[in-house]
Parts: sequence; structure tokens; C-alpha cells
Amino acid sequence: MGEKRVLVVDDEAAFLMAIRRILDCPGLHVDTAENFDDAITLINGQYFNFVITDIRLTDIINTEGLDILRHIKKHSPETKVIILTGYGNNEIMEKAYSMGANIYMEKPVSGNIIKSIVING
Repeated sequence: MGEKRVLVVDDEAAFLMAIRRILDCPGLHVDTAENFDDAITLINGQYFNFVITDIRLTDIINTEGLDILRHIKKHSPETKVIILTGYGNNEIMEKAYSMGANIYMEKPVSGNIIKSIVING
């Protein structure tokens, strides 16, 4: 089986560094993006097995992560999407799942749980 490609999208550089370190293992290639535009550029340029995205990339009222989810499901429907949020509620969770998210998780999330999902998924 080939290498799995993972994109992690979050506006917190410290989170991106930590998750990259956790996911750093043979068989996984990890890219990161801190904003919507960089994420879309990466998604358009290559196939990812998983995209892990925070819902809010700029401020508390925006939901760019859902826009990323919408873009992925339109252009690469087989890509699995994990939605993360520090501002979750049932309405956002239901919306994410209805748009095609595979997994919805509220922060803080264990990096090892994410790693297990990516390796086994």
C-alpha cells in the first residue's frame, strides 16, 4: 500500500507543528496550511487521503473549514475529512456531517487519536 497523504488546516501554528510531529511516521506524508487559500491551493494540486481542518480559521464567526469540506466533497469525494473545532455545538456538528464530514471532533483532541484514525482509516 502506498503512502497516505494528509493535509492539516488550522490557524494555530503551534497546533500544526504538534500534529505534524505526532503524524510523522513511515507511510504518512503530512502537509499543513494556516488559511483557506493555502488549503485550497494544496487540495487542488494533489490528492489527499485525509484532510483534517479546523472550522474557524480567522475569527469566531467564520466557518472556512466547512467551505473546505464543501470544496473537497465536490472535487475529491473519496477524501476523508475530519472536522475539528474549539467552538462546537450540535448545529455545527449536524451541518458538518450533512455536508459529508467523516468525523467531527471538539478540541482539545488527542493527537494520538487522530493518528490512529488516519493510520487505520
